[in-house]
Amino acid sequence: MNYLTLTRHIALLSVLICLVTSPSCGDKGKGKEDGNDDLEIKLDPEIAKKIIQDDAGVTAGDGMYSIPLPDGRSIFLMGDSYTGKVTNGRRSTNDHMFRNTYQVYDNGKVSAITTGEDHSAAIPPGFPDERRWYWPGHGFVVGSTLYIFQFQMYQGSEGAWGFRYLDTHVLEYSLPKIELIKDYRIPYTGSPEAVYGAAALYDGGKVYVYAQYEKANQDPFNVVSQVLCARTTVENLGTEWEYYTGSDWSKDSSKAAPLMGLSSFPISSQFNVFKLRGKYVLLSQHKMLGDGRIYTAVADTPYGPWHNVRQIFKTPYLGNQNWFTYNAMGHPQFEKDGKILVSFNVNTNEFSEQFTNVESYRPRFFWYPIDKIIQ
Repeated sequence: MNYLTLTRHIALLSVLICLVTSPSCGDKGKGKEDGNDDLEIKLDPEIAKKIIQDDAGVTAGDGMYSIPLPDGRSIFLMGDSYTGKVTNGRRSTNDHMFRNTYQVYDNGKVSAITTGEDHSAAIPPGFPDERRWYWPGHGFVVGSTLYIFQFQMYQGSEGAWGFRYLDTHVLEYSLPKIELIKDYRIPYTGSPEAVYGAAALYDGGKVYVYAQYEKANQDPFNVVSQVLCARTTVENLGTEWEYYTGSDWSKDSSKAAPLMGLSSFPISSQFNVFKLRGKYVLLSQHKMLGDGRIYTAVADTPYGPWHNVRQIFKTPYLGNQNWFTYNAMGHPQFEKDGKILVSFNVNTNEFSEQFTNVESYRPRFFWYPIDKIIQ
């Protein structure tokens, strides 16, 4: 069983656990600073309505990685998603679910990128029918080129949980039109337990590519999941990487060591790393899908050691026992009143709810004080 499959099975178990607990109610979550008094954080439905609208662009989905573009726009990298119009909180059951889309946000205006009526934004070469498909990792911009990591997936067995991870590709796009230039596989050929591209950062002329690493056959109620880091240049992105060993860099991927300072909670399969006020910030939701705790950690280098690990938020009960939350993301290009924007995904155990109540499959957003993260 490979990493992404194991992740989903563990996630399903965690949802069952969460459903029998007694959640808090309302649109408020709690942010806890190292055991001090709780900081009350409210969800922001207004920014949510601007980024995911009813009648334009992507109207529901998950993923929610974002990349700021040089002209001031932002592109959101979505996983399974819809573009159909929403009326009174409902969508047509005829709406097509894309395996991935891109949502371009431009000062309140949104537009969706796909490659045709029923074709996703990114499609693996040789598979126009999407029998293999891409789910997004993160990405970055250098000059007039946008780089996006995509996980190539396939259906390895029957059922909703039968998908399998194959490999990771890089897709290059020209800006500002976001037109595909090339698609190539990353050079990593090591254990599939490490999936590189889960987070990415371009800094100081180097590309840092992060993997969430999780050993197979773990206790599903006590998962250990850590972060590995590789680095390269844009010129060598598809050919030659080196891997952080804990003290140095090696071209041997088997010598990669978990980044120091992140062992106090299991890292999610999707997380992000970004620079903020001269510091490096890693933001992740707790691995167990439905757990709801969101953490940040701070470092002086892109590869740690990480410190000041803190729970900044716990996702609130959203009014439906079928709904669960996962894979929080920071969006530091969105800032107001000394706070950055953070999102988390929402999904449902009842697939039909994605049509009868679109809030069951839309991200939520909140703002969090920068000084609380980096102090």
